[in-house]
Amino acid sequence: MRPDFLRVLLLSSACVLSACPAPSPSGPDAGTPPPADAGTGSSGEVTPSSRNNLRVMNPEQLTAHFASALSLPPEQVCNELGQYSCATYAHTVALGGVEPFGVGLYEPLKTTGATTPNVIDRMALAACARRVSLDVTAPGEALLFKGIELDGQGRLANREGAPVRDAITSLYQRALLRKPTQTEVDTLSKLATRVESMGSQTPGRDWMTLACFTVLSSAESVFF
Repeated sequence: MRPDFLRVLLLSSACVLSACPAPSPSGPDAGTPPPADAGTGSSGEVTPSSRNNLRVMNPEQLTAHFASALSLPPEQVCNELGQYSCATYAHTVALGGVEPFGVGLYEPLKTTGATTPNVIDRMALAACARRVSLDVTAPGEALLFKGIELDGQGRLANREGAPVRDAITSLYQRALLRKPTQTEVDTLSKLATRVESMGSQTPGRDWMTLACFTVLSSAESVFF
């Protein structure tokens, strides 16, 4: 996958499960406060959190979570240059870990760094790419993307079919320990159209990777 194409896809998938409205000249200006009940769940559609102390997973937790969700050995989740663990070597400090021997950091930083989101995305993308590679290479032993047929151009042959829905459901169950809503299933299914429209040479395989990435890198996945 080309780096420039990958950047576009990642920006696209980042908005898949969140609201990304286009600017509207007729809408309220930036200084207009939201309605009093915005985001409070008064409509019954949103359930307020029972606690407000969410924390991002540390390097070991994040590695274990991704490895468990995708049934990968921890050492295969993410490695820089194929040999340096992203979580416990290359990006330990950015993920809230310590580095007493190299830089003399004995306690984790009190706040997340500017590169922390990028590192989490890097780990999620690497883990998903590894899982997809295993599933595509050995379809008879596929874990997530079972029975998904591709057409002659490498696209999903039937994005509304049971194998695609089953893969999305499995992703949510394994990564978030819940079933997806119908809206979430529909949204990830439609992601295939966006991938195809961006000129991917392997749209079906890229959809598998980005569907996995969208779920694995979500706030619901990386916070506890």
